[in-house]
Amino acid sequence: MAYSIDSKATFPLDDQRMTSIRVLLSRVTTKKVPALALVVVGLVGMVAGVLAATMTITQTNYTGQAGVIRNNSGTMTINDQGLFIVSDATGISANSSATFGATGSNKNLFNGATFTEGHWMEKIVFTDTATDASPHTVTISILSGAGVPSPGTTLASVSLTLTGPGSSSTGTITDYIDLGVTSITAPITVYISST
Repeated sequence: MAYSIDSKATFPLDDQRMTSIRVLLSRVTTKKVPALALVVVGLVGMVAGVLAATMTITQTNYTGQAGVIRNNSGTMTINDQGLFIVSDATGISANSSATFGATGSNKNLFNGATFTEGHWMEKIVFTDTATDASPHTVTISILSGAGVPSPGTTLASVSLTLTGPGSSSTGTITDYIDLGVTSITAPITVYISST
């Protein structure tokens, strides 16, 4: 019968291999993490921190429109819907005046260049905020490649007459402006003035 020397208790061992497994297990549980491994983990953490602190993210805006400048007398809300491509010009006839309809009654205006499939167009939605029945003049200028100090190239310049509904209404008038071109030099700027 064999006895273990490492232990205070004595117990029989049938095989010498059991002693070596027990010794191996006791060595694994008593090992400490080497200092070098801690240093490596610390260095990796510092490098990751430095990389995260020095990274910059640059957002690229592909809308192609620099902005809208509005000079509004307070009689309507102006909502620029942006640029679109004319996909079908069938049945479009130019017009530049409309009266705001009752709530839920929306109207469309088409102006600018002759509507041609493939041209760029601008879409602007007007909602009346006054309850009068007076006509209001809206002037829209759209410039391409606009910047300071150069004003850029005029793509479209239109004048609209939008008449109030005569009572409270949420009816809208949407103006579609054909810009007359199939390519635009960015950025474009839209100037809108209403009286």
